[in-house]
Amino acid sequence: MKSHDYLLPGKGKSMVEFYTGSPYVAIGQYTYGISNRVAVGVIYGYTPFVKAYGFRLKAVVAQPSENFRINFKSPFFYYPHTEPKDDEPWVAAWPTLNFEWKLKNDARLWAGFGILSAACMDYLLGDEEGEKQMPVGDPGMSKEEEMLRIYNTFQIGFSKPISNKMSFVIEVAPVMEGFKIKSKDGFLDIIPVVVTTGLTYSF
Repeated sequence: MKSHDYLLPGKGKSMVEFYTGSPYVAIGQYTYGISNRVAVGVIYGYTPFVKAYGFRLKAVVAQPSENFRINFKSPFFYYPHTEPKDDEPWVAAWPTLNFEWKLKNDARLWAGFGILSAACMDYLLGDEEGEKQMPVGDPGMSKEEEMLRIYNTFQIGFSKPISNKMSFVIEVAPVMEGFKIKSKDGFLDIIPVVVTTGLTYSF
């Protein structure tokens, strides 16, 4: 039976990950295992319009049994610009907590929740001149709402080992405002769902 952990490479080992989906058409990541329960990585992604790069933390926070664990994942992205002609840098973070079950065939199934936030760097750094240069958004939104967006997510995912070193992964996470899909505000308006599917390879 094939056995591979899609999430963590193990202490002193490495993992590369390649994904596609929405909003990113391509994501690449390199992860290093600090211990058997914690790993950090660098990440690069590209949407049809902009690029982003940053880092990602992954950890097992509890494992009551061999077939059940609770994991924490949190990517942090830096966007040099959010539109092809927009020079304003933004940052985004998405910490999630997931409850994961390991099935008899070594596949894994999880569900969890998270907080997805995005903010303009000028707003975070208190640069009033930069904020004034921001394009006018939804007239029904306050300036703070335009500069800082916070949503919640409910995600489900599945992974299946392809070999002892590689796994297939898919995760779907609707972007919510409470218990309803987020309203249109200029962020993830076309498809308010984060979809990630790809492969992880440990070495």
